Amino acid sequence: MLNWGVMSAGGIAYVFCNGMRFTDSGQILAVASRTESKMDRLVNDFGIPRQYNDYADLLTDDDIDAIYIATIHPLHAEWAIKCAEAGKHLLVEKPISMNHAEAAAMVGAARENDVFLMEAFMYRTHPQVAKVVELIQDGTIGDVRVIRSTFSYRSNFNPQSRIFNREMGGGGILDIGCYTASMTRKIAGAADNKLFLNPVEIKGNGKVGPTGVDHIAAATLKFENGIIGEIIAAVECSVGSSVFIYGTEGSITIPSPWLPSSLCRHAREPLPLDTVFPSTKIIVESYQRRETTEITVDVDRDLFTYEADTVANHIADRQAPAMSWDDTLGNMQLLEAWLAEVGVVH
Repeated sequence: MLNWGVMSAGGIAYVFCNGMRFTDSGQILAVASRTESKMDRLVNDFGIPRQYNDYADLLTDDDIDAIYIATIHPLHAEWAIKCAEAGKHLLVEKPISMNHAEAAAMVGAARENDVFLMEAFMYRTHPQVAKVVELIQDGTIGDVRVIRSTFSYRSNFNPQSRIFNREMGGGGILDIGCYTASMTRKIAGAADNKLFLNPVEIKGNGKVGPTGVDHIAAATLKFENGIIGEIIAAVECSVGSSVFIYGTEGSITIPSPWLPSSLCRHAREPLPLDTVFPSTKIIVESYQRRETTEITVDVDRDLFTYEADTVANHIADRQAPAMSWDDTLGNMQLLEAWLAEVGVVH
């Protein structure tokens, strides 16, 4: 069983701690936060035995095996490298870093210090993704031609909020565009029986706000196997959050690609231990048969529990196929290019 330390006590840290209640692969041993009220809430709600006011204290706690870094994006690289040098295994919130160079340094630190490292794209660990890959590789929709992936929400403009503050890593591309990029690369790779594929051409555009971060961004991607990808991320308007995969013989729709089966994501208190987590659905349309089929993917735990279990199951390998180091580096390279196309530099 892994003993986890949680770095930062914000909203996503609360979600992760809630998800950890439904696994026997690990437990939350300690939390570190610079905001005492948020840390107290985690400690009280989840019975976390140790609490620290300094992130560095997690590194010197010899009982901690792995650290979940849930800080704002700009702090990821600094603390991940420090954790690796302290011999701690790592799960780092997405995006793993602010740019490709930082991500490469983090991977280098994990390799040099022989520790596990995974970027926390929790949706990649859900059985829904494995089912979509299976459908594609079985030829259910023929040859994949186009992938359209969107993630969006509407947030009122506040220059001090994490979403719109440039110094805090704001903007839609880093916050949620990373999902659309990673999913499109995953599907393009699946069509070639690979874990992922990086685009050979990227064209982007978007709207940059007064604080210098992107509010709306879109990009078209071209892959070496001829697949075209369309990715959209928006934080000032909702354009949907779904994935459509179009092939020569049919299509696949993923209505809930990013947060399937997650009751923990929006829970404001610890969920009951007898909670039943909802299944998710994949819609397959056959052009020839002119019929639509709903495929149900059943689960036995929360999305964030799958994520924690993935770390535990692959800790000895130092990386997980759900989001390998090369996959992360390829995704950061795409995000960096997309940001440049839109006119944002971090």
